Amino acid sequence: MRGVTTGEAVRLLGQGMFVGVALAAPIGPINVEIVRRCLRDGFRSGWLVGAGAVSGDTLFAVLVVSGLTPLADQPALRLPLFLAGAAMLAFVGWSSLRAALSGVEPAGMAPSGRRSYMTGLLMAVLNPRGIVYWLTIGAALVATAVAQVGTAGSPLLVGGVFFGILCWVTFLCGLGMVARPFVSGTGMRWITGISGVLILGYAAWFLMQAARTL
Repeated sequence: MRGVTTGEAVRLLGQGMFVGVALAAPIGPINVEIVRRCLRDGFRSGWLVGAGAVSGDTLFAVLVVSGLTPLADQPALRLPLFLAGAAMLAFVGWSSLRAALSGVEPAGMAPSGRRSYMTGLLMAVLNPRGIVYWLTIGAALVATAVAQVGTAGSPLLVGGVFFGILCWVTFLCGLGMVARPFVSGTGMRWITGISGVLILGYAAWFLMQAARTL
């Protein structure tokens, strides 16, 4: 098995970063929660949610690289995955909406780092859209990398995806911190309420997808 040249390594890392940003950038429940946490609790809280989501996507990438795609892509798993994802998003969305309606935004009581990280991790792991992405597009990308440079190229591609998503999370948190000084108490309530409604909308979409699998 031949080694990977420097040029091939740079190309694979760049390709992985592009895929990571393309996966992370579209507006979704994780991005909504990252921005909300940054505005309410600061950079660290939002970034840790993103770090948890990065970990979840990395797990999927490793799953694909390990050749376990056929095992994970079982129709019998789709219903529980959609239901679990809907339940997780419903919990996060309802918590945000309830805080907005009650007007209680407990300053100085930001969630722990572990809790923020686990929120992002669970939102990513229980997100059927992410699973489908890695079982289809992700698997195709890995197959392309293997065809070009052999199995030695797969870790480079996964590393690029990881770094790309992490860069996006850091950029998004930076934008949140720039906007934070301009968000008043009333504005934060509106943002919290709107983010809660959006996340509940994603939960409803997951429930509809679960119903279609029956």
